[in-house]
Amino acid sequence: MKGPRASCNRYFRPASGRLAATALALTLLFLGGVTVRAEPAGAEPAGTETAGAPCDESAPETIQVTVEKVRSSKGLITAVLYSDNPETFLKRGARLDRIRVDAREGETTLCLHAPAAGRYSVALYHDENGNKEFDRDFLGIPSEGYGFSQNPGFRFGKPDVEETLFAIDGAPVSLRIAMLYLH
Repeated sequence: MKGPRASCNRYFRPASGRLAATALALTLLFLGGVTVRAEPAGAEPAGTETAGAPCDESAPETIQVTVEKVRSSKGLITAVLYSDNPETFLKRGARLDRIRVDAREGETTLCLHAPAAGRYSVALYHDENGNKEFDRDFLGIPSEGYGFSQNPGFRFGKPDVEETLFAIDGAPVSLRIAMLYLH
């Protein structure tokens, strides 16, 4: 092969076998996945907090999330609330609520607020370096911990929204989400 593409292939050879399949699946999972745009300091949008606070148990659309298996107290835990619409699940700009709280090794508790009764999903990640982005390595594999409501576990590709949904029906909800680290 001639031209610039031939020389490029000499340096960027496709990975083979199981590693390539894993990298591709995880890249697809997180390309449009759990992303939160970094924002300038002091420009936190509504629905974002940086310190945990107990949930208001009198509000019926309150979701108390206990994040389990947090490996360190470094950085932040970011949790994002999504509707039950498969078209907007894990899409940038489709969040209903987001909160960032200081990470606590072992367990971290946080509170989200749903707009009304219904079915929802929570996606979260452990932003250990505090840059307010979900970091990945050069293969696209998450380098920070993550989790979903209903704990669907590790898979090749993102979970279906149906696997992560829970219902809010006039009473506060408590969830336990286990953090999953690949690095």
